[in-house]
Amino acid sequence: MAAGLLGLALAAAGTAVTAPRIHRTTLPPPVALPTQLSVDETEWSVRPSKRVVAAGEVRMQIYNRGMDDHDLVIVDASGTRRGVELGPRSSGELVVTLAPGRHKIWCSLFEGTTLSHEQLGMVSYIDARPQPVVTAATSLERRHRAAARRR
Repeated sequence: MAAGLLGLALAAAGTAVTAPRIHRTTLPPPVALPTQLSVDETEWSVRPSKRVVAAGEVRMQIYNRGMDDHDLVIVDASGTRRGVELGPRSSGELVVTLAPGRHKIWCSLFEGTTLSHEQLGMVSYIDARPQPVVTAATSLERRHRAAARRR
């Protein structure tokens, strides 16, 4: 019985070795960037669920998981400071339009004082990048690859 199992294992290994290998010759199409994220706030941190989002309209669901009042502030594409205030164990939503680039998100409570929540660590950053565009060449490449596989 052991010899039979050994023979079966060798036969399976032999077919795996002789199978042709397929190599990728082009990169896969780009993946769409997210347009929404969640942000958790606690004493004393701000944690976004995503660090990179698509530039443009971004929906942020903010959760204050702490025991103190907090807020979340960001500067949008027009340079306007936008924010939402949150009591302990509450949530809110903020929809902003972001220009490409790095954006600071922070709790602005007691700003400019020694008790500033930002100075205590409640600050983070997200990067807004242009949404990747699938070009006609990329679509054409996909059609050629599909045709080659059918042959």
